[in-house]
Amino acid sequence: MDNEWFFLNEVHSISKLPKDNIPEFIFWGRSNVGKSSLINLITKKKMAKTSKTPGRTKGLIFFQYKNILRIVDFPGYGFSHIPKEKIINLDDLIEEFLVTRENIKKIFLLFDSRHLIKPIDEIIINSLTEIQNKEINFIFTKNDKIKSIQEKEKMNQSILDISKKFNKNIFRTSIKESNDIISLRKFLFKSQEN
Repeated sequence: MDNEWFFLNEVHSISKLPKDNIPEFIFWGRSNVGKSSLINLITKKKMAKTSKTPGRTKGLIFFQYKNILRIVDFPGYGFSHIPKEKIINLDDLIEEFLVTRENIKKIFLLFDSRHLIKPIDEIIINSLTEIQNKEINFIFTKNDKIKSIQEKEKMNQSILDISKKFNKNIFRTSIKESNDIISLRKFLFKSQEN
């Protein structure tokens, strides 16, 4: 599997989207949530550029596995170094993609385990519920950043409450633990078959 993933394209307009029906899986979250690191772990390649400066992704980035499936890396929302006029263009591109793209199989929303779901995340969740009928899954990243037992217990209870509230598939990931990454990878490949 390692060598079968490749960078396909970075798209800035709907007209430049791939013209096929390969299943696509969207990965989206606040800036600096660990999305690029997670994609690199899933693909076992350093394909997504990681940066200490949030908000560097300026288009829809497509990573593909053979002719079987694609990961679509959405620009992070929230704090960003992208100029305001480009943010508006990106918002329009994202909305049109979500409304019109038939290839979308599932959407994965990423949240930092230390901060869980913030008001801006709630806005995105509600917006997706309104404009998109695809399955939304939650991924809580950076589990390794929570050190104390008390904090972990609090996080576990909070995530359990979130699971009950939103009724979503939930994955917890860490750059230091492979089990959840393996589960997420299997889920992706199984989902593209259905």
